[in-house]
This record gives sequence, C-alpha cells and structure tokens, in this order.
Amino acid sequence: MKVSSVKGIRDPEGREGFRIDFVEVREKPPMVMMTPTSVPKEISQVMVQIGQTVQKSMPGANIKEYELQKISITFTAEELEAFNLKPYPNQIYEVTITNGNLNFIQV
Repeated sequence: MKVSSVKGIRDPEGREGFRIDFVEVREKPPMVMMTPTSVPKEISQVMVQIGQTVQKSMPGANIKEYELQKISITFTAEELEAFNLKPYPNQIYEVTITNGNLNFIQV
C-alpha cells in the first residue's frame, strides 16, 4: 500500500500523534465499447472507433491507475518508533494483518 498522507494530530487526551492514510494503487480497467448485434459489422466497427477517439480526448483518459482508500491509522510517536515507521507521502509498504498482528514492511 502507498502512503497518501501523513498529518500531525492530537488525540482526545491531548497527546501528539500522526494520522497516516494508506491507499491501494490499482490499474484502471479498460473501457469496453459494445454495439447492438443488429447493427451491421462495418457500422459497428466505425461506431467503436468513434467512441474510442472520443474517450481518448476526454480529461483523465491517459490515466492508467487509480488510488483506493484502504486504511487510516493514528499512531503516537512512540508507536511509530515501535513499528519502526518513518512514513512520508508516496512511500510504499507491504501491510499484513495476521492473527491480531499488524506488520509494516517498507518496499
């Protein structure tokens, strides 16, 4: 997972901490153009080509991936140290949760 943001915060008891937001980066699925089966093949091919051209001209058409919010977690400075974390935006971690254990491995 990728660190999307790190923010300094205070918990309800007034202790300083950090909120870390993790996102999963996923590939954007390709756009699929379908035409009715009743349309002749030649017309269908032209319609698909026109549709693809319009899609390419739209804003964001060249974006190949997107980010999906996965985890927001708050740590105290001591907890960050215990997990050996020094997060900054765009840093990649392998995050595993197993049998109540939370592990971070910097990639």
